[in-house]
Amino acid sequence: MRIDAGVSLVPSAHATVSYGVTDKIAVQGYGSAVSDGYYFQAATGYYKNLKNHSVMELYGGLGYGYSSAFNSATGGHLKGDYQLYFTQVNFGKISSPKSNFETGFGLKTGLMHSSMTDEYYYESETPKSTFDTYEDNSFVLEPVGFIRTGGDKLKFSLKVGATWMHQFTNKDKALPYTPFNLGLGVNYRL
Repeated sequence: MRIDAGVSLVPSAHATVSYGVTDKIAVQGYGSAVSDGYYFQAATGYYKNLKNHSVMELYGGLGYGYSSAFNSATGGHLKGDYQLYFTQVNFGKISSPKSNFETGFGLKTGLMHSSMTDEYYYESETPKSTFDTYEDNSFVLEPVGFIRTGGDKLKFSLKVGATWMHQFTNKDKALPYTPFNLGLGVNYRL
């Protein structure tokens, strides 16, 4: 079992719990919170210990979140929920008897469905009796890399991640997102 928690520049707080049910199958839960939203995901997958203290993982799962964005140019908000259906592949080097340094890389891809209500976010207009809601489908690509160091069980981590999103629908109404993020955290292995 691994428990990972930290904070990032967005700013946000996040935590992940991963558990090896068998010597090949794992389950994972993740959650993050920001001042204007939250996101939770659950996944199950396959992992394999490779030679030379390397590990490969392949997960599939789904996530749910809520987000709100403010546009200072219009004084409006965009708010709503979204679902993400994803696969993720991870590769990393775990600590060995000679070194407590760990490093890894992950790549998550998925399809996101969002339902966002436009409260003057895209343009300010005269008062409306109802607001437009946009249903969007998007492809999401999220690479992440990390380094960890510390003791046998408790390590400190630095993570770098990016997000790229391609909307299939409502392309003239670009969804706001953070393309780059940097985080610090702690990791505990049981």
